[in-house]
Amino acid sequence: MDLHRLTLQAIGPFAGEHVIDLAELGRSGLFLLEGPTGSGKSTLIDAVVFALYGSLASDGSSRDRLHSHHAAPGVEPYVELVFETAAGIHRVRRSPQHQRPKARGTGTTNQNATATLVRLSSPDADAGEVVGTSTQEVGTEIARIVGLTRAQFVQTVVLPQGEFAEFLRSTGEQRRLVLQSLFGTAVYERTAAQLGEMRKAAKARTDAADAKVAEALTGLREATRVDALEIADAADTVRLLAELADAADAARAQDERTRRDAATALDDAERVTRALARRRTLIAREQAVREATEEIAGLALRADER
Repeated sequence: MDLHRLTLQAIGPFAGEHVIDLAELGRSGLFLLEGPTGSGKSTLIDAVVFALYGSLASDGSSRDRLHSHHAAPGVEPYVELVFETAAGIHRVRRSPQHQRPKARGTGTTNQNATATLVRLSSPDADAGEVVGTSTQEVGTEIARIVGLTRAQFVQTVVLPQGEFAEFLRSTGEQRRLVLQSLFGTAVYERTAAQLGEMRKAAKARTDAADAKVAEALTGLREATRVDALEIADAADTVRLLAELADAADAARAQDERTRRDAATALDDAERVTRALARRRTLIAREQAVREATEEIAGLALRADER
């Protein structure tokens, strides 16, 4: 996912309209949001999350704090984000619920939250195909386009201050679901489940063949107890049972080959899944080290400035 441009107005400490060319900043490969407390660093992160999901990065934050107290009463608060995923280039614009001056008379009236999503041909295009014009429509399309829920997005892409450690402390199942969504490993789990079902089916067929053999042997033992006058008929019965036994042996051999093939494929899928799990763990550790390094660099810079 690439973030091309962020525009915000009357949001947090930003009273006027501000445009941030994230594509230009990203050309260097890495850039830092640095500034004193209250300068708006977290607001920029909140603006990105709000544009996509209609809520803020931190679960405990209220959307009421989005509307800037520094802006004039008639200035509309909004966030606009141009971003790109495998589904294409889109521009989403959201305005939070806020109080605006009445069109007639004095006082204010409540303005509901609004949202618009447009598919663009390029990041700089002005017009495009309107995909959604309500908060519900936009929310549904964003989830499909980005492929992550808000919780997954803030845990893996935005990571607000102090919340990366929370991600590392989450249960293995929670991390598995998030990383599965990121790296598309669900296909290996489906393959493993399918191979497991194939193995069960092969075992059921083998058990059925064994049952037929046992039944044939029982019939053979009963046939040997006939009197001398029935020996000729018993010989025919023995031949029939021998044919049944041969057929059962052939079915058992085929099922055994199927079981071996399924077990081999399952082992391969499990090895791939374990390798991906190790890769995801290394990625998480690398991110933690990067975060710690950036924090130490920021502290050192501020110490030098003092």
